[in-house]
Amino acid sequence: MVWQRVRMVLLAGVLAAAAAVPARAGDCCAPACCTRKVCCIEWVPEQYPCTRTTYKMESHQETYTAYRCECVPETRTYTCTVYKQVPETRTETRTVCERVPVEEERTVMEKVVTCKPVTCTVRKCVDRGHYECREVPCCSHRLLDCLHKLCRRSDCCDPCADACCPPPTKTVQVWVPCKVWEEVPVTRMERVCEYRPKTCKVTVCKTVQKQIQCQVTCMKCVPEQQTRTCTVMVQKSVPYQATRTVCKCVPVTETVTATRMVARTVEKEVPCCETAHCFKPLHGILGRLCGGHHGCGDACCN
Repeated sequence: MVWQRVRMVLLAGVLAAAAAVPARAGDCCAPACCTRKVCCIEWVPEQYPCTRTTYKMESHQETYTAYRCECVPETRTYTCTVYKQVPETRTETRTVCERVPVEEERTVMEKVVTCKPVTCTVRKCVDRGHYECREVPCCSHRLLDCLHKLCRRSDCCDPCADACCPPPTKTVQVWVPCKVWEEVPVTRMERVCEYRPKTCKVTVCKTVQKQIQCQVTCMKCVPEQQTRTCTVMVQKSVPYQATRTVCKCVPVTETVTATRMVARTVEKEVPCCETAHCFKPLHGILGRLCGGHHGCGDACCN
């Protein structure tokens, strides 16, 4: 649907152009040897002066008032209250404690040590042995033993004599022990400690309170008004002139030469055949736009 509308618009434009051209060019069936004047429109460049305003950035110095902080000494006077300590003597009544000796009767427990007989059983070991008579070998004299040995080594002695003779013995009394444990009662004296009450007088110290008058010196704070002067540093804003560089947009008017295209009508002599031939492309375009529905073709321009 949109393409058909585009076709109709193009067709209307082409028909309007075709109606204007024959009015100036004349009949298309003129002989080929004749010429004709045709008015054409040409666009010609034309120089003309014009004025325009542009903006340029310019920097310039300006003076302004700035402020800076400065510490300025300032003398101030103020009144303050000062407390001074002043000695003051006064009489005060005080309660003191005093130690006073006092005799008192007290009952105390006296320690008494006595000796009492105590019977106890003691176990002891008793030897109930006896003496017995026993025969024990006696120790002969050393010299006699040596002679006896020499005699046994000689040939005159019988070698069997020692075997037949028994060694000499003697009878001695020997104690034969027989230990027996026995329990025997024993009486001994033991120390016994007893406590008995006893009344006696004791000197003790008691604390007694009493009132006394005494002189006391104390420090008293007395207020006093004083005027003092001090120097303080105060911050103040001080103005001064400073210079700074600023940029501004300045309008500048300048004259320039501009070029514009101007439409002019020019008369040209062209052969008539060229006028006829100029419509061939137009008929071709119309044929393609119409699609052959209007009966227009390339045959009418031959």
